[in-house]
Amino acid sequence: MEVRRLLSATAAVVLLGALAACQPPEDVVFTGHGFGHGNGMGQYGAYGYAVDDGWSTTQILDHFYGGTRTATLTTNRDQRVFLTASQGRDLVVYQPRRQMGVVGFGSERFTSVRIARVDADRFQVWTATAAGCTSTGDWQDRGLRTAAELVVVPTAPAVTADDLLQHCGSSGTRYYRGSLLAVQARGSIITVNLVDTESLIRGVVPREVPPSWADAGSGRGAAVVGAQAVAARSYALAGDTRWAPYATTCDSATCQAYGGHGFRAHGSSVVQRNEDLRTDRAVADTARQVRLRPNDTVARTEFATSSGGWTAGGAFPAVPDDGDDTAINSYHDWTFTITRSALEAKFDQRQGVDVGTYEGTDILSRNGLGAEGGRVLSVRVRFTALDVTMTGDQLRLLLGLRSNWFSVR
Repeated sequence: MEVRRLLSATAAVVLLGALAACQPPEDVVFTGHGFGHGNGMGQYGAYGYAVDDGWSTTQILDHFYGGTRTATLTTNRDQRVFLTASQGRDLVVYQPRRQMGVVGFGSERFTSVRIARVDADRFQVWTATAAGCTSTGDWQDRGLRTAAELVVVPTAPAVTADDLLQHCGSSGTRYYRGSLLAVQARGSIITVNLVDTESLIRGVVPREVPPSWADAGSGRGAAVVGAQAVAARSYALAGDTRWAPYATTCDSATCQAYGGHGFRAHGSSVVQRNEDLRTDRAVADTARQVRLRPNDTVARTEFATSSGGWTAGGAFPAVPDDGDDTAINSYHDWTFTITRSALEAKFDQRQGVDVGTYEGTDILSRNGLGAEGGRVLSVRVRFTALDVTMTGDQLRLLLGLRSNWFSVR
């Protein structure tokens, strides 16, 4: 009898354990390495190599962009930067010193210019001698202009911020070098900043790496800022046909983060500088330097925040990135938790059907580089209604994972 009771109790425990094991988890936990796509230079890796190991700018670039070399171009080509938040918005420009003109308006100088789209061929133009970004001012109707684009130009050298064109936005004013263009594009009106490459890079580098990195390691960090300047310049000059013909690049992370000279919030007199003397120095010290491929074309030098310890390969050979394991890098190893219901909702939306209850994730293949076998190439996510097979990058983007180098607990 006692034996029967013992066996019955044991069977009950086994059954309850099996039932518990079948219960879907409330949370799905991912662990991984790195932040971003992993192509080309890892910014934290470059920091580690420069600050911890004393590498030079050239050593960093040679390591991450194998098969390319540094060369100095003879010209400083103009870039057309699509200001992505401008689509569908009138171009309003302020210049407090009245050092601004509009191409086609002769030698007239204005404090404010407003340009609106009328239709696919015409713009309406207003100008003023006293208005500002937040003032109705003394706007004068200057009539219709038939054109594919209208160009607002500075008429004096840029010595201080007040000499720059100020682009009026919904939350404040952004200061830009070069000219500002109202352009007929994307079935709407957009604003394009026409600026030379070196000035563009001055506005990119401090948004891609902290300027304070230049001071790290008693100044050894200047090497990583210099590497970022060369990589950013090469990326821009390699060309980006996504925005042709109205622009050569954009100002968001879709291209490279670009913030012009600085920003002033409405109601404030303080210009929050984006450009920084330390990153300006890196741009000047590497002036017109790019990475060239063996056929002398400019390499499209992608970069990402953190490689996790190995770059992904692709356009450039995959390489180990020991510099990534630097003390300040919180992305070298990471954990990400998502609730089961949130994961199921994302897949419901992606698939356009109810996928059912989450059952588990199977890693089907990896690239073989680094811990746990490296970056995920393909993965199967199992639900009660169907299984979904996708790339590691697709899952990264869907769930907001930091990289495609991950495991699932």
